[in-house]
Amino acid sequence: MMLTMVGRLQECVLLSYRTPAASVRPLLPRGLELLTRGQWAFWNVMACRIDGMRPVGLPSWLAVRYRHVAYRLYAQARLTSGEAQRGLFFVHSDVDHRVLAVAGNRVSDFRMHAATINLRVTAADVSLDVESRVAGAHLRARRAKAETLAAGSPFADVAGATAFLEYAPIGLATDATGRILKLAEVSRDESLWREEPLDVIEARWSFLESLSQRDLHLERATRVTPIDYRWRLGARREILSSSV
Repeated sequence: MMLTMVGRLQECVLLSYRTPAASVRPLLPRGLELLTRGQWAFWNVMACRIDGMRPVGLPSWLAVRYRHVAYRLYAQARLTSGEAQRGLFFVHSDVDHRVLAVAGNRVSDFRMHAATINLRVTAADVSLDVESRVAGAHLRARRAKAETLAAGSPFADVAGATAFLEYAPIGLATDATGRILKLAEVSRDESLWREEPLDVIEARWSFLESLSQRDLHLERATRVTPIDYRWRLGARREILSSSV
């Protein structure tokens, strides 16, 4: 079943962390493989507020507003068409809307859980606090003058890191056999996509700690200016058997 949702990404913070690939490879389902640079794989942690979320065709007064914190791994699937489909695999999500947490898991593979989320984004700084049984979080960041290359980065320069870690607006999941790729595709006006660099002052991610992610290194942190989104759920692709 195909389902298209619309909404507005009102506030959004993106953080990319490198981690030893061996420490997260078991988290991927059959059919997906990590995107790596040397020994490193990469987490994408997102915190956002979405306004006006609703199925296409429904009036705005039926829309919901919620905050979402997601922990995703950069991954890809090799398809029978010959291409490699890159995207993000959702390992865990928290939302501050209990009904959405239930309904979202029926139509997506975002692995949603109900939580208390406080996200504040101003012109000067960002704060995030999440209260959750397994995925509490705390973040403080401020606007940076320019993006800089992280210490010890596997990338040669900021441009290389940005190109590799660019936010891929596609969620990846597989069926139980690992032979069918399930897509959550985002469309947006790319000319309106704007990211501004952040300096992270402090960050704690209980969910990543629970996965024994002790060798995490922040590669990139940005905030995104508001933008309209359209989510298309339900597309399927066939995965090459050799990648299962």
